[in-house]
Amino acid sequence: MKYAKKLVLIITIISAVASMLAVSGSAANTIAYGAATVSTQDLRLRSGAGTSYSIITHLSEGDIVVVLDRTNSEWYKVNFHGSTGYVSAPLLKDILTRENFNARGRLIGDRVNIRSSPRTASNILGTYRKGTELTVIGINNGWYKVKHDGHTGYIRSDFVDIIGGYQAAVASSTRVSPTAPAPNPNLTLGQQMVEFALAFVGCDYIYGGTSPTGFDCSGLVTYVYKSFGMSVTRTASGQYRDNGVHINKSELAPGDLVFFSNNGLKSVTHVGIYIGDDEFVHASRPGVGVVISRLDSSYYTKGFFGAKRIITQ
Repeated sequence: MKYAKKLVLIITIISAVASMLAVSGSAANTIAYGAATVSTQDLRLRSGAGTSYSIITHLSEGDIVVVLDRTNSEWYKVNFHGSTGYVSAPLLKDILTRENFNARGRLIGDRVNIRSSPRTASNILGTYRKGTELTVIGINNGWYKVKHDGHTGYIRSDFVDIIGGYQAAVASSTRVSPTAPAPNPNLTLGQQMVEFALAFVGCDYIYGGTSPTGFDCSGLVTYVYKSFGMSVTRTASGQYRDNGVHINKSELAPGDLVFFSNNGLKSVTHVGIYIGDDEFVHASRPGVGVVISRLDSSYYTKGFFGAKRIITQ
């Protein structure tokens, strides 16, 4: 009898823990991929990935949808102002990891942080409870850009449900360039520059570009440093040759420059801004744009050319 009671107790405890884990695991949705623009006059949002599924609503040309999952090459799972369903992928255009739109969101996780940039290590602007409603003004690499309580910042998209739209979505031809956060005086200059640079993650790569409408690798560095009153040589090879002092890889601090070569280490061909924790932000290449990458990845380990420090840490 005692053994049976103990067994029942153990099973009850295991069930309770499993239930708690299930609740914890379902507290957040999957991270949204990005956004896309409807390219047809009448796009049908369906309940499943196929024409046999029922129609939830009709979308118009120029509407912006949040892409939740690229199910396959034919159908994407999307959210449009609170309605979730599937649309025909060929009828979408400008499928981007970064986009601006207007919608209403609700937090589905508790004690959710609004951060100054789309990165978990960035500065926390505020922390809010489950059920809090806020204005969603865009998406940036899986993070929603939001306005709430006097703050403009970022929340991971798996902690927000889109529940409605305030107004018509912004058409792709009128996309707004990203704005960087005001410098935080509690951070070092290098950390401030990193926070500034991270605001442009998701921007397009444009050869010769030196503004948020499009950057190349050295153009991003030039723009960030210029915004903090410092002038650097325009090209990656010139920045390595002319600016700052050489430092070892082990000495890297936020704001330092990291250089790479794709020609067998014969010369510098690429540059980025070191973030910390073996990460750097850079304008990668056409079709990819400004992204965060890791120094310890095989590609960038093989191509690492050197590092330089321009600012005093």
